[in-house]
Amino acid sequence: MLRVGRITGAHGLKGAIRFRPDNPASDTLEQVARVFLESAGQAREFRLTGMTRLNATTLRITLEGVADVNAAESLKGALVMLATEDVPAAKPGEFYYYEAIGCEVFLTDGSRIGMIEEIFSTGAHDIWVVRDSEREVLVPVIEDVVKAMDFAARRVTIEAIPGLLD
Repeated sequence: MLRVGRITGAHGLKGAIRFRPDNPASDTLEQVARVFLESAGQAREFRLTGMTRLNATTLRITLEGVADVNAAESLKGALVMLATEDVPAAKPGEFYYYEAIGCEVFLTDGSRIGMIEEIFSTGAHDIWVVRDSEREVLVPVIEDVVKAMDFAARRVTIEAIPGLLD
């Protein structure tokens, strides 16, 4: 399962829900037919029947079986999850964060520098937070640095630019 956001409450009286996605720029939710809501350790499957953007950070979604404000409000705080098999394939040269987290990072000479533990975006590009037991390296995900990504093998190869490992 892949977390994509959180339910923040009801929207209106007919069961619509306010949804705050973890990545507001993503269109992944527009490409799936079902979601799973996880609350108190339990996950329930729902068919996604509608979606409208309310503002830059919030969507209004409707789910089959959620028909009134009480039902919608009872879902407040639930995590919105997708089954990984429902997630659309990444476009060439793109990846989902969950695919990269946990990958080992090697230099082009074969030496290991650590494992990707976190990822964040600067707006211009993503940054991998690579850690081993002794250090942390912030790796910019740009063409000059990232030379190969093999998510099936859980391995990424980079070329260190001046200052990267200092």
